[in-house]
Amino acid sequence: MSARSTFAVWAGKITTNILKLFGSGGTSLPGKVVLKICPDILGHLAKDMKIICVTGTNGKTTTCHVIRDMIEANGNTVFCNDAGANLLGGVVAAFVGAAGWNGKVKTDYALLECDEAALKSIVEHFGKLDVTAVVTNVFRDQLDRYGEVLTTVNKIRTGLEQLPNVKLILNADCSLTSSLQELPHKELHYFGVNAPLYEGTSSDISDAVYCIHCKTKYKYHYHTFGHLGGFYCEKCGYQRKTPDVALNKVLEWKDGSEVVEMNVFGNTVRAEVLLPGGYNLYNALAATVVAHQIGLSDDKIVTVLGGLSTHFGRMEEVELSDARLHMVLVKNPAGFNEVLQFLIQQKPKGTIVFGLNDNYADGKDISWIYDVEFERLTEAAAGAQHFYFTGKRAYDMQLRLKYADFDTSKFIVEKDYKTLITMLKQQGQETYLVLSYTCMLEFRDKLAEFVPLQKYSKE
Repeated sequence: MSARSTFAVWAGKITTNILKLFGSGGTSLPGKVVLKICPDILGHLAKDMKIICVTGTNGKTTTCHVIRDMIEANGNTVFCNDAGANLLGGVVAAFVGAAGWNGKVKTDYALLECDEAALKSIVEHFGKLDVTAVVTNVFRDQLDRYGEVLTTVNKIRTGLEQLPNVKLILNADCSLTSSLQELPHKELHYFGVNAPLYEGTSSDISDAVYCIHCKTKYKYHYHTFGHLGGFYCEKCGYQRKTPDVALNKVLEWKDGSEVVEMNVFGNTVRAEVLLPGGYNLYNALAATVVAHQIGLSDDKIVTVLGGLSTHFGRMEEVELSDARLHMVLVKNPAGFNEVLQFLIQQKPKGTIVFGLNDNYADGKDISWIYDVEFERLTEAAAGAQHFYFTGKRAYDMQLRLKYADFDTSKFIVEKDYKTLITMLKQQGQETYLVLSYTCMLEFRDKLAEFVPLQKYSKE
């Protein structure tokens, strides 16, 4: 470590402590301070470490959460930017937090959630280090920031091109993600689902209708959700690869978990995955590939999957007096459609809160809510007592559900989070909070005034 890089670590740690003194989690600003002093700080801090980067549109935070549990179950030490600060500043802040005052990081693994657009600026510092890259999927997300899906996958490709010895772990069911197989790599493994997850899921493949190589329309043996599934191109032969870790079938749907049969590198494994929602099974599969790579036994993998907990707005459960709150993050049509599938299975009888913001981190263009298939939920949610709307664009969301033929007599708009939380507490009903990213952060901050919650700063 140079004197400059060590001084930069000190500056970052002092900034973090000051922020915590004033009640902020300090997930990003300390990293920005460090980068001003030493722009190549990651090259110094990551030296001789094993790096795992998780990127993609949906599932990054949950996948990292599961991988972290897998690593710790293997007896290894790990740090993670687990507050979801996944731009360069947040990643640097995580390294600084893990470093000692001597500027050295002594954990075995750095587990990094990486924003797709920021991936290049993060991994360019890792050079010839031992890096594993997990790519979860690619969907339309924040069109005003990322553009269309080909732009997103090319941003990921540009980042990973800097790592010729990378160990790639790709979603076999995503035709966009799977195209990254052409990158130089040291190892390549796939995860996927070998059959439809459930009946009635969305089959909207508009994010990837045509072959990424020859522009011929894909055909499918089956869909899981969105454009994910058993895709193939009749013209050029591009098709889904056989996964190394695959979900063969869901044996039982439970309240908050699923009992599944998996194939793990040739072994048949039965496990309960303690995460609600079929789409979370993809996150569990991706983490299982990593677990196998680091040497975790199948029995321990099953134990970890059966002991998971929800995390920071991703199906997080909170007890508010007599009201049980389920906090669900939504940010694009594909993910929202899968949340609707989850709600359809739950047949809610209490309250559903829809929260929508149009801040930079959400995407300024909120027209994507008209690509969400709310009509699928209308009948299943008919027994709900109330539909609340909150956030900056609450009235836009209310209008969208009116078009979906929801019962408007149950509609209530309440933009003040504290007032809304008080109302939910008084009602004492089971409540599903379906919130866009910054809406979730803001709501959660106010909720922390009512119940104990770990607080995080905004990116």
